Amino acid sequence: MKKNLLTFLLMVMLAPACSDNTQVPVIRLALQTEPTTLDPALALDYSSGMITSMIHSNLLRFDEDGKIVPSLAKDWSITEDGLLYTFRLSRNRFSNGRLLNSRDIIFSFRRLLDPETASPRWWVLGALRGAEEYHRGGSFDKNSLYAPDDSTVVIRLEYPAAHFLSLLSMPSAGIVCEEEVISAGGDYGRRPCGSGPWKLSEWNEGEGLLLVQNTSSSDCNPEIEGISIRIIPESMTRIAEFETGNLDILEVPRAELDIWRSAGVTLLEKEELSVVYIGLNNDKYPFSDIRVRKALNMAIDVDMIIAKVLFGAGQRSCGPVPPGLSQGAKGEDLYRYDPEKARELLADAGLADGFTMEIWQRENPESGRILESVQGYLSKVGISVRIITREWGALKEAVDKGTPDAFYLDWFADYPDPENFLTPLFHSSNRGGGGNRSGYSSPGVDSLLEAAALSGDDRLRKEIYSEAERMIYEDAPWIFLWFPVRYEVVSYRLDGYRIPLIFNSRQFIDTRFR
Repeated sequence: MKKNLLTFLLMVMLAPACSDNTQVPVIRLALQTEPTTLDPALALDYSSGMITSMIHSNLLRFDEDGKIVPSLAKDWSITEDGLLYTFRLSRNRFSNGRLLNSRDIIFSFRRLLDPETASPRWWVLGALRGAEEYHRGGSFDKNSLYAPDDSTVVIRLEYPAAHFLSLLSMPSAGIVCEEEVISAGGDYGRRPCGSGPWKLSEWNEGEGLLLVQNTSSSDCNPEIEGISIRIIPESMTRIAEFETGNLDILEVPRAELDIWRSAGVTLLEKEELSVVYIGLNNDKYPFSDIRVRKALNMAIDVDMIIAKVLFGAGQRSCGPVPPGLSQGAKGEDLYRYDPEKARELLADAGLADGFTMEIWQRENPESGRILESVQGYLSKVGISVRIITREWGALKEAVDKGTPDAFYLDWFADYPDPENFLTPLFHSSNRGGGGNRSGYSSPGVDSLLEAAALSGDDRLRKEIYSEAERMIYEDAPWIFLWFPVRYEVVSYRLDGYRIPLIFNSRQFIDTRFR
């Protein structure tokens, strides 16, 4: 395989003009999993969220660097108390040709909150005044969301939410066409109608989707006729398809990185907005003892695992917030690999002879290799680890109930704000299934997170979140591992493509053919 790949890469570099299929006027992609729906209110997984955002516009969107930029809203204002948002709309049309207006925003947002929609993401608009009561079946507060005219939308919040603009940029807040929703009924997820740069042309279940230009959209990319998205679960098949010129963008599997690097190919590189960790059950002895939690962190050579198991595709974490976020603080490295210090801490905690623990994981070969390394390191300080493997549903249920001693998980950002890595994962109100699966509880951290959410001062928010992250890191509710790095290789056909910071900004608006 290595010889074939190197030959192919040299062909690409030395002779760009190859087979006829390179002239196909569409961008050709592959996804590991098929989207479950293209309805913004119901899209949860990566594939659904990415494609949904290509079809539906939002009031605002994230650019490739994760910054909030105008989309349907050409400008907006926020009152000093942070409670009243006014958006002025640009002129845009749905893919059926109808002019979009402020009533479509109101319909889409009410639909997201409506209990009959049963959206798992209704909380995106949870800060609206009366939103929670309406979602529980109460009446809708019309003063929380209204349209003074066809091009203006006003939103009134129950409480200040400094990250509210980020929430409005999430896939769930995509704007749908009312008459198309009514016409499609429960089938809207297969027959979407948005005002994004692309529209759905074909969807062959189990095989792939074809998106074509939405010429009605102001974000339409006239230089790209369409985007072909094939469903290819196997990484080696995706590599083979890229080798033969049938794909334009390939996420390089970590296990193959050395091969691509040795070929001298230019790899695009981007730190993902995600964190990988081993959660510790803070409610269970001995993990309720901070000395034990610190010892576990010091007993594992995370840098070596990154180098040998991840092939360098990660950055060691000194806290839960990725450094790619401007407000994220990397923090001081408190847990350098130090097995002797780990033994001292265990002895201080009355566990000089060590103990036995379980670490649960989902079914995944790479996760297994990682945890085997962790198992080996912990055995050197007297801790015997049993690795328990479960399918995702069973793992999630067990972790939410607080059953495992520890669990290997990751967390991907829904929006590029440090709040998304702190409040869901560490506020005591989210213990269990809310995201705080380690059961961590700190009144001081809770107060800081609540203060940051209410602050409209970006500088102050940064300081508060940095302090909260420092406190969390010192408390060691997790074994802190790494922030993953994504690598992609791109066909010579494409120009202007960059790996986006957040998945739902992958819209190919600025991509061109050479």
